[in-house]
Amino acid sequence: MRCYELINEEGKLALIHPLTFMYIKSFEDVRRLIIDKLHINVLVEFGMGGLFPQDIWVDPAFYILESKKHNVFESIFVSLDKYSNTFNQSRKKDFLLEAINDFNNGLNNKHLFKLEQSKFKLIEGLPFIYWISDGFREQFKEKTISELFNPVQGAATTNNHRFLRFWWEVNKSTISINFEVDKHRWVYYSKGGPFNKWYGNMWVLLDWKNNGQDLIDAGAVLRNSSYYFQEGITYSASGSKGASYRYLPSNCIFDTGGSCVFLKKEYKNLHYLIAFLNSPLSRYIINCLNPTVNTQVGDMQRIPVVIPLKEQEECISIFATKNIEIKKHLCSYRIIETNFDKTALTACSETALRDRLLSYLNYENAQLTLVLINEAIINQIVFDVYDLSPEDRRQVETQMGKPVGELPVIAEARDAYLASTTIESETVREFIQKLSITTFDEEKIHSVKDEFATLYQSNNDLDEFCIRHQLNPINVWYWFQESLVLPSGRAAEIALGFLADTCRTVLMEDEDGIIPLAGLPGESGLLDRLEHYYLNHGFTSAQFSQLDELLGRPINEYLEDYFFMNLSDLLNLFRYLPKTPFIWHLSSGPQQGFEAYIIIYKWNRDSLFKLKTRYLGKRVESLEFRQIQLADSKTAQAQNEKEKIRLQLQEIAEFTSKIDELIAEGYDPQLDGGVGKNIAPLQKKGLLRSEVLTAGQLDKYLKADW
Repeated sequence: MRCYELINEEGKLALIHPLTFMYIKSFEDVRRLIIDKLHINVLVEFGMGGLFPQDIWVDPAFYILESKKHNVFESIFVSLDKYSNTFNQSRKKDFLLEAINDFNNGLNNKHLFKLEQSKFKLIEGLPFIYWISDGFREQFKEKTISELFNPVQGAATTNNHRFLRFWWEVNKSTISINFEVDKHRWVYYSKGGPFNKWYGNMWVLLDWKNNGQDLIDAGAVLRNSSYYFQEGITYSASGSKGASYRYLPSNCIFDTGGSCVFLKKEYKNLHYLIAFLNSPLSRYIINCLNPTVNTQVGDMQRIPVVIPLKEQEECISIFATKNIEIKKHLCSYRIIETNFDKTALTACSETALRDRLLSYLNYENAQLTLVLINEAIINQIVFDVYDLSPEDRRQVETQMGKPVGELPVIAEARDAYLASTTIESETVREFIQKLSITTFDEEKIHSVKDEFATLYQSNNDLDEFCIRHQLNPINVWYWFQESLVLPSGRAAEIALGFLADTCRTVLMEDEDGIIPLAGLPGESGLLDRLEHYYLNHGFTSAQFSQLDELLGRPINEYLEDYFFMNLSDLLNLFRYLPKTPFIWHLSSGPQQGFEAYIIIYKWNRDSLFKLKTRYLGKRVESLEFRQIQLADSKTAQAQNEKEKIRLQLQEIAEFTSKIDELIAEGYDPQLDGGVGKNIAPLQKKGLLRSEVLTAGQLDKYLKADW
């Protein structure tokens, strides 16, 4: 890592250096040398931008080092990194000069800090954390996470395409519930994933056949295997929001990207730890220890853990347990989750489907609001456990933000929330009652309601929405109910889940799991089957028609052109793993000579023969019969239909030829092979309505030898 010399005087050296030397573990020896042998006269943490032209991005620190014989006074530090990527970039040089002038004149400056550099030794790894108080620094003398718990990295398969599956890709009976007893091939595998606190992201399975020996033979690195199948805490370490920590059930293995923390004998309260780790104070400490990279196991190990009083510990554990329960319960309404039970459209009972969705979203918002309120209470107790001064608390909240559950509420929203939401804890009710009361003008309320249409899109969940607008979630919950706005993106996602769940059921009830989109003699089409299913399960014809509004287009058009693609996107949960739709849309081409949906759980080599003899044959018979009916008609409409049928028959012939090629090539799909391997030959032949695999994935799966 290169340093750039600015000044070289007798006994002094001024340098500009990339910022990473101040924090990361690999530069600990450099920091120790500086602390023991030299004196830091001044160090400026300049941050990104504002130093060089805009197209040159570096993260520099400037410092002047001198021999200790010249100076034994406190070191001076100037912090300007918070202005990175903001409109204040151009003023950073001015802020620096102001800070130096104020120091020379004995004045306070918010960018200026003074510290005896030997105090850096109080924190393991010697990071140059200069801005915290001495009282806060003393907390680093407490036991660290590594002394009370075991933060560890997990496995690296070296071939995710071969050894990983999403849970919907395999036969459910082959997924282990208790590996020590059932010895099933597939075990749940924590792989990190998007920012998500408390519970979730458990979508992936690991092939643990032969107790993992196949993995070892293929070169996999099974780190810390003694912790496999133990209860713990898993976390996602990457992303702009920082790390997020979730409960890890027993009977799971974990990945490097989903590293975990496990209990030691010294301390047994897992729920207290997950609450602390999800607190702003924990995130603040992590940022202090290493603000330049994603959270690593080494950073986790250095976090100081203050053992709380028994009453504090019990209180925090109760709120953590409740948050885990709430998040797990909300997972049961999503088709991608392992504990999926029913969709929002079947969970609610209002007459209009739109009203059902609004009812569910109001319920979900109320539950997530309770999670955020619990987090605010946890935050206050954690501050007490660490005995932080008011100034330290302000510093944490300035950098990490105040928990939105602590923000003021409007009285009518508070009263409505308390009256309509089941809150078992009297502590929570009292906390809500004591929240500061505020008011908002109509313009502010109107502007917030205008943004409800985009709620839930991308990362714009309730928490993010509240942070961005600095609003208590109780206020947002209340205004959302008033607005009656149904976010179209979320409505379409829930409707897609509802439709996918029904299609899965209907296809599984079918003898061979193949249903043509258009009806054939003796074989109803998919749309008719779906309508029949809904009418037999408590839905009315009017409600079936209302699906069009939620999907954003007529259901027949949606099934023809969008369902397969949207389902594939919905199931695309990890960037480096392929899309894995469990329902496939087979298509002969743009003329729609033959269209059918199939379910992967019943798809096998015999399915190809059934397609030829039963479905394609009947489709050709139907089209040829229609040709006979139109033979004597000379109208323009009839001529157009004749040409359409001619093109469809030609398309079906080509489709049939491709099926023959697959049979001749020995295509023999096996469910455990995964969607990617089984669908690749079909995509290569052009038999799918839309492509699922990228070019690189397609090539890899076509060459797969497992």
